[in-house]
Amino acid sequence: MNIRTFLLAVLMLFLPVAQVAQAQTAIPQTATPTANTSAEPVRVVLASLIVGKDAKGQETLTATSDSARPRPGDLLAWKAIAVNDLPRGVLNLALTIPIPASTAYIGGSAALKVGAQTISPIFSVDGQNFAPAPLKRRVNVVKDGVTTVQEVVVLPSEYRAVRWMLPTLAAKSQVVAEVRTSVR
Repeated sequence: MNIRTFLLAVLMLFLPVAQVAQAQTAIPQTATPTANTSAEPVRVVLASLIVGKDAKGQETLTATSDSARPRPGDLLAWKAIAVNDLPRGVLNLALTIPIPASTAYIGGSAALKVGAQTISPIFSVDGQNFAPAPLKRRVNVVKDGVTTVQEVVVLPSEYRAVRWMLPTLAAKSQVVAEVRTSVR
């Protein structure tokens, strides 16, 4: 299975049905947007890129492919480009980047700007329920034979999806969201 097929499968597992109806998801050969010919209001292009350094120490991004497969320890940049080709804005858009189980989210790496405004991300450990970081879960703790429920912080490496809620995606515009993960 090539990486594009894998990414599409992962993306479909993590996107709620309502979001699939809001955004057409495609994984093309490149991350360059193309004309929207569907009836969907927004299309989303998801790309995974291996982060490296060139001889001068500058960051490089190489698209994952059959010839450039990520290896354990590699840093990946996941970019989601949401494109609105319509002549009107789209309201209340949920833009989600799934985090495959074979990778670990790098805390603080989720970024999305709309103009000068930074949109804060929300996170999920199950791909369905989202909340601002830090996520917490309840666990049963047994001490001296007594079971109590305690709330513990979930490590960012356990996050399985990142979402941004955009109040409006303007007509004929696009936004780019990015998340970084390390390959386990």
